Order: sequence, then C-alpha cells, then structure tokens
Amino acid sequence: MEKVCCLLLLAITGCLAASLKYTDCNSNHALLHVDSVSLNPYPPQIPGDLRVSGHLVLGRNISGNIELQVSIHKHALFWIPVPCVSGFGSCTYDFCSMLSSNFNVNGQLSCPPQMAKQNLPCTCPVQAGTYTLNPDVWQIPPVPSILSWLSSGDYKVDAKLVNKDSGEIIGCYNTQITFSHKCSGFGCIFG
Repeated sequence: MEKVCCLLLLAITGCLAASLKYTDCNSNHALLHVDSVSLNPYPPQIPGDLRVSGHLVLGRNISGNIELQVSIHKHALFWIPVPCVSGFGSCTYDFCSMLSSNFNVNGQLSCPPQMAKQNLPCTCPVQAGTYTLNPDVWQIPPVPSILSWLSSGDYKVDAKLVNKDSGEIIGCYNTQITFSHKCSGFGCIFG
C-alpha cells in the first residue's frame, strides 16, 4: 500500500520543480485539473515525512477501464529512462484495479488515514467534483538498497490517465521533481 500511495503522490500530486510548477498537458482541462499542490519540505527526503496539500477538480466520474501511464526519467548528465521494475518506474497501470487491490483489505475499504479523515475517495468510482487535500503528513518509505541510486536526484515524471475504452485522456501532467535522501556513514560519500 505504501508503494501505491507514493506512486500516486508522485504521479498525480508530485508536480514540482525548484518552486511549485507543473504543466497540464491535457487539452480538455474540464475533465481533470489540478489547481494547486504543495509539498513540504522541498525537496522531499527518502525516507521521510512529507506534508502534502492540494486541490483538484474532476469534471466526470472515473470508473471502468482506466489506465495510468507513467514515464519517469532521472537526470545524470542526460535524462535516463527509469524502467518499470516490480511495478514501479515507467509503467502502465490498470488504475481502478490498482486502487482496489491496494485499498481493500479483507473485502473492506481501507483508505490511507490522510484521505479517510477528509472523506476523500481512494477507489473507483471516483465521483465528479472538487477535491481538497488539507495539509497532512505522508511517510515516504525507504527505497530497497538495490534501488538506492534512485532515492535522490532530479526527475521528470509524465503521467497520463486514459479511458482505455474511448481513448480519451482524462488527465495529463508533465512534472519535474527533485528528491534527496537521508544518509549516514560511508555511503554518504557516494551519494
């Protein structure tokens, strides 16, 4: 569940550069539009606590055959694609199935507490409306040691929510974000 929460934060609300910036790449802003996002601290630390708030408008219900297409690139002299490994990275996800499988525990809905206490949906269908995530703290879990090289740096994240039946783009955002990581000991020498 932590992986999905982080993925969703990164793909949908992780819309930052040095100051808050994100680009809506969908020509139909009436379907899904993120009005504001705030992350504190910036850059986020992995692992660490991150205070997140935001506001979005959803012009139509989301349900059915919805796909989340995520493309991630890390900067290292040039932009390197981050491959899809174990369901994380530049992957395509069945959006509603991903939410359902991660937020249903023993047949019971189990939204992250940050969303549950604000009555925000975490599974499909998501009803059309205006959604506000008031400031709350999310924990970013540690990255497995084999992937530790991904825990800091500059990233480009392109996320697109697509209705697979009609081909209609529901939402599309191009983002840039920087992550830092906490380190200690000899490993800090090499970043």
